[in-house]
Amino acid sequence: MKNLKIFTLLLVSACITFSCDEEDKLINEILVNNPIPPSPVPPTGTAGDLDLSTYVSLGASITAGVGDGTLYDLSQAYSFPALLADRFALEGVGGGVFNQPTINSADGYTGTDGTTIFGKLILDLDANNDGELGDAAIVPSTSGDIPAAYEGDKATLNNFGVGGIQTAQILTPLTGGPDAEANTAYNPYYARFASEPGVSTILGDAMARNPTFFTLFPGGNDVLGYAVSGGTKDALLTDPALVAGYIGNILDGLMSKGAKGIIMNVPNVAVLPHFQAVPRIIEVPEASREELLAGIGQINAAITGWNAAVAGSGMERPMLSTDMDNYPLLIEDESLSDAAVPNPAGGDDIVIPKIRNIVGTPIAALGGLTELVLLPALPGVSSGEIGISPLAPLEDELVLDATELGTMLPNLIAINTAIGTEATTRAGSLMYMDVNTLLTEIATGGGYSSAETGGYKLSPDFTPNGMFANDGVHLNPRGAAIMANEIIKKMNSAVADGGYGTGIPLHSDVMQFPGSTFQQ
Repeated sequence: MKNLKIFTLLLVSACITFSCDEEDKLINEILVNNPIPPSPVPPTGTAGDLDLSTYVSLGASITAGVGDGTLYDLSQAYSFPALLADRFALEGVGGGVFNQPTINSADGYTGTDGTTIFGKLILDLDANNDGELGDAAIVPSTSGDIPAAYEGDKATLNNFGVGGIQTAQILTPLTGGPDAEANTAYNPYYARFASEPGVSTILGDAMARNPTFFTLFPGGNDVLGYAVSGGTKDALLTDPALVAGYIGNILDGLMSKGAKGIIMNVPNVAVLPHFQAVPRIIEVPEASREELLAGIGQINAAITGWNAAVAGSGMERPMLSTDMDNYPLLIEDESLSDAAVPNPAGGDDIVIPKIRNIVGTPIAALGGLTELVLLPALPGVSSGEIGISPLAPLEDELVLDATELGTMLPNLIAINTAIGTEATTRAGSLMYMDVNTLLTEIATGGGYSSAETGGYKLSPDFTPNGMFANDGVHLNPRGAAIMANEIIKKMNSAVADGGYGTGIPLHSDVMQFPGSTFQQ
């Protein structure tokens, strides 16, 4: 399949450009010798009128440092708050020690089958073990660890990011416990470092540190959870009015003693690699075409008969594509009308399955987005097992269709509007960081380059030369360094331009940081 071959070639060329051995060696050297690689930056900076001595960060998985589907040692060490704090600690800037609730796991935890504990996701460039690059797949490590309680001093923590939380969970003690089926707010990644599980809150623990400066990255999982479910879990799409109230309450608490900070808006999740890595339109292999066309022909004949019978009723069915060179994947669509036609051979009517081709061209009503296929579909689409034959369409949870995108996007816009309003209302004490525009421009522009990448363009994906982690949602360490640098650039801008007028040095060599984990 042409598009899949192109993606594979990108993986291969990226591996050639920066070899796997070099990557592994670099990661090992960094972890052993220096958790945050040194940058040849000026040894001093300035903080203007900011007090950065006690910096705390609040948010969900990106704040916590999740990468490759889980929280593990390397991903946590390179969380963007940790990289910000590293710059804040330079002479003249005035930042203090930044403590994270260390996970103490080389591979993290992504699940278990009852026998094996699976860890971080790895990009395997030779999934078939045939010694040839070209059959890439994302696979979990088989040496994971179930998260254990944090054994350090909880009273000195600075990073209060918790993977998987929605904004409301920053405010409720139920996030820390009890661990009961009825408590849907429970999150073990907060429980492990909560000052008093089941009693304390994330906000309360952060405020107990008497912060002088903070970053708040709210709202992401009030949209993302719905998106990664393929639009099948409506409960994960939070009412934007409620989210706005939660954000206001969190800011009131953090700023009650004079702390200044930064609030970040929610990226358009549709541009993330999780929703972009799987092609929507493919080239069907020659060997499969004859049989596929025969099956499609039978279904299209039935659709033609049905449409003639219900013409003008609004119950018509779309015909299935026969373009084998540019074939839009087949998807389930339960919104299609029930349809059946008489069986020419007699007996029961022929029921027409509720399937159609995905809309792989820009949809004006959705701001030019197409319908999207989720990353978990990649192995099945690559092998031809799903998405091609009418007998095996992509199931609903593997697709974000136009209706689901039309439900999600207004919520995203409303949450970001609320975040922007808070920043405007609290201008001078709350800086607005437009992460949505940043990541959208990186995605649509084909990557990110700057003086700090040495002019090298990092791709907006999880290839070895990309800036995203292997889950297609989170940033890898290079991506986190880019995020930290972009935040610092905004902080360094003039107050009149929405910044703080600081003079904080950037991480001057982003390429020293590890990329995503891969093997061949």
